[in-house]
Amino acid sequence: MVRFLPFLISLALSVYALFSCIQTPDEDVPHLPKLVWIVLIVFVPFIGPIVWLLMLRTQLGRRDRAVRPPKPSTRPVAPDDDPDFLKSLDRYRDPRTTAKPPQDRTPPEPEPEAEPDPPDRKPKPKPKAEDETPSESDDGKA
Repeated sequence: MVRFLPFLISLALSVYALFSCIQTPDEDVPHLPKLVWIVLIVFVPFIGPIVWLLMLRTQLGRRDRAVRPPKPSTRPVAPDDDPDFLKSLDRYRDPRTTAKPPQDRTPPEPEPEAEPDPPDRKPKPKPKAEDETPSESDDGKA
């Protein structure tokens, strides 16, 4: 098993570098045409794939440094920072679960108090209940 290990490592490295080379756009291929890189990766074990990966890494590193940082945008980046977005969510809120802001209420006007009875007047007597008639269960005995 140990004697196959260098062959397996070389095969895995070559397959990875070959797919990487094929998927790289033509304008990003470093120094040589893409077809020359494919031939080097396939026919020069160990060295071809390693050189491809190192050259690609340095090429991408230079390109990333040359890119200018993006300008700060005038609009908020996150949606929860955008007031227009937050206002648009109001129509989806459940009125039963959201707290309503206090409304401007004017205090109710006090009702006029009833005039107290003058001290010289006597209170009105309560009306008397009518005489009760004997019910049918009564035998009329009183």
